Amino acid sequence: MADTDSAQTATTAAAATTTAATTTAVKAETLGYILVVRIAFADYQIGEEITDVTTIKEILGGDQAVYVIKRAA
Repeated sequence: MADTDSAQTATTAAAATTTAATTTAVKAETLGYILVVRIAFADYQIGEEITDVTTIKEILGGDQAVYVIKRAA
């Protein structure tokens, strides 16, 4: 019986970890806003919408943040 209980506990812990990771991934995917290019830079043209979360974070964290505005998603 002890082996079965250990297996159930491990399965439950693994499921909880997977659920937590999925929840975190879903939260990370949406920031609640997108970026719209107001001054052309790099390969982006005026009016272009930037929706990729990683790209948004890189732009806002760098010198290119002055070329975009945030808009509600």
